[in-house]
Amino acid sequence: MAVLGALACAVSVCGASVCSGSAVEPSSSETILATRAVARAVALGSGPHAHASIVGGQSASIANFPFQVALYDPQAGSPAQGFFCGGVIIDAIHVITAAHCVSGGAHQMAPAAGIEVLAGSTSLDQPTAGSVRDPVQSSVVDPGYEPFSGNEDIALLTLAHPLWSSSSAPIVNGLDTIAPLAFDPGAAPAAYSNPGAGPATLVTASGWGDVEPAPGHAPSYPTSLRAVKLALVSESTCEEQYATIEQPITSSMICAGGGSARADTCYGDSGGPLLLDADTPARPPRDYVLLGLVDFGNGCAQPGFAGVYTRVSSPEIVSFLNSGAGKSAAALGTQAKHKKKRRRKRPRRGVH
Repeated sequence: MAVLGALACAVSVCGASVCSGSAVEPSSSETILATRAVARAVALGSGPHAHASIVGGQSASIANFPFQVALYDPQAGSPAQGFFCGGVIIDAIHVITAAHCVSGGAHQMAPAAGIEVLAGSTSLDQPTAGSVRDPVQSSVVDPGYEPFSGNEDIALLTLAHPLWSSSSAPIVNGLDTIAPLAFDPGAAPAAYSNPGAGPATLVTASGWGDVEPAPGHAPSYPTSLRAVKLALVSESTCEEQYATIEQPITSSMICAGGGSARADTCYGDSGGPLLLDADTPARPPRDYVLLGLVDFGNGCAQPGFAGVYTRVSSPEIVSFLNSGAGKSAAALGTQAKHKKKRRRKRPRRGVH
C-alpha cells in the first residue's frame, strides 16, 4: 500500500496541533521521561475527564486544524471520557499518530472494544454538527519503532469508513472542518529541521491534552481544542538537554519549546501535529506543512527541556509511509489507551 504515492494528489497543505498537561514528580529513585500520552483508564466511569486546556496556548477552532482528530475508547461512553491521543488525517481513510498510542506493551490497559477517531469537532464533550466518529479498522507501526528510546514513533491507522464521500478531498481553508494535511517530505527545508543560531522559527501544535505543567498535579484535560506556538530547537541543543537524563535524540526526532515562555504540548497530545507555516507572509491555516507528531518530553513545559516530536521527513519514516509496511499493532481491543507513556531512568544525583 503506497500511502504517500496514492494519496499525495488528494492531500492539501495544512497542519497544526497542541496539547497541555502535567508532569510527573520524579521520586528520589527515578526520573520519569514521559511521552505525551498518559493512562486514563483509572478515571473512566467518573464523568467527563476533559476539563481544562493547554500549557501556554489558546482556544482553537477545528476549522483551522481540520486534519486534527481525537483518538478515544468508545467503551468509555463519549469522546471526552475516552480520549487518549491525537492524530492527523492524511487522506479519507488514513490517520497517522504516535506508535506508542496504539502499540500496547508494558503500558497496555484493560481490553476494550477498540479505538475510534473523532473528526471535525472542536469540542470533545459536545461534538458539533458535521463531525464524524469513525472506528479504526487496523493499525500498522513503523518497523523501526523502539518503545524505550521513542525512535521512529509513528503508526498508520486505517479507518472503517471514508471521512468524506466526494471524489476530491476537502481543503484546509479555514472553513471546512474535516480535511487532510498535505504530507510533503520536501516541503520542510533542512533549515527548519535543524534550526541554527538565527531568528527562532515558530511552529504550531494543537490538541486536547492536559494543561497543568506543575509536577504531581491532578490531570486536567480540555473539552475544547487548544493550540500553541513554539520555537524550534536545534538538534545539538536538544541533545545536550536530554543527555542529562540519558535520553538519546535520534535523527527521527525534532525538538521545539523549552524556553522561558513555559509553552509546550503535554499529556494527551501524543500523535497530534507539529506544523510550520511555509508561506511568507504566513497565511494560516492554508499553508501549514507537517513537521512532526507529538512524542515525549521530560515532564511538560519544564525549564531546560524542549518537547520532542517524531520527525515525519526522516528517510526511514517516509519509507514506512510510502510502503505501508510495518508491524501490525496488537488487536485493537488490547491496544494502549493512555495519553502519555512513561519511561523510567536512573536519576542524576540530586533529583528529588
